[in-house]
Amino acid sequence: METEDDTLVMYLVVRRRTTRPFVELASAAALATRRCAYRFRDEDSWRDGFEDWWRHSFRKVCLRAEPREWDDLRDLDHERVGDVACLPPVRRSLRDRVLVRMQTLSDEPGALPALDRADLGDLTFVVATDLGMSSGKTIAQIGHAALMARLDPGFDRGLDLRVVGQGAEGWAALAASAEAVVRDGGLTEIAPGSETVLVLAPRTEPIS
Repeated sequence: METEDDTLVMYLVVRRRTTRPFVELASAAALATRRCAYRFRDEDSWRDGFEDWWRHSFRKVCLRAEPREWDDLRDLDHERVGDVACLPPVRRSLRDRVLVRMQTLSDEPGALPALDRADLGDLTFVVATDLGMSSGKTIAQIGHAALMARLDPGFDRGLDLRVVGQGAEGWAALAASAEAVVRDGGLTEIAPGSETVLVLAPRTEPIS
């Protein structure tokens, strides 16, 4: 039985000392999350965990990996895009020891480009920049949005995916026309129900 302290978690891992700008890491996190779900959700060893996680948890945690830890990830099931990796959901008590050693990614996020409604990508995630989220929190929220997007992840390669920022001004009007809105559960950093990321995407089929 799942408890609050031993919930199922999908871990996102960012390589420490990366030279990539934050917007590039954010886009990589979105792709890695979608590819991880697409690849592992139907595998026998992960199917039950994914089902339980979809229904009861959907929690994500973003960690940072030292160089040796980053190399050790190669022995675990995951999807990697650039300097970001995503692992299938696992109960906290059963996570691999390499994940136990890692620290939460908690530094400030880098700047994100402003939204240009006249120049949208195939899939666009709009991050609320006035909430004061850390880089790890922001990446986790983008991971949520990536799995809410109505676009088959089998077509992600070559996808024009973008991550942009938006302040409080104009947020409500933009949210009203978004395909999906991520609302935080309030476990860390921000108030429950805070709208963190909007999904602007073609209306095709969802992942789940």
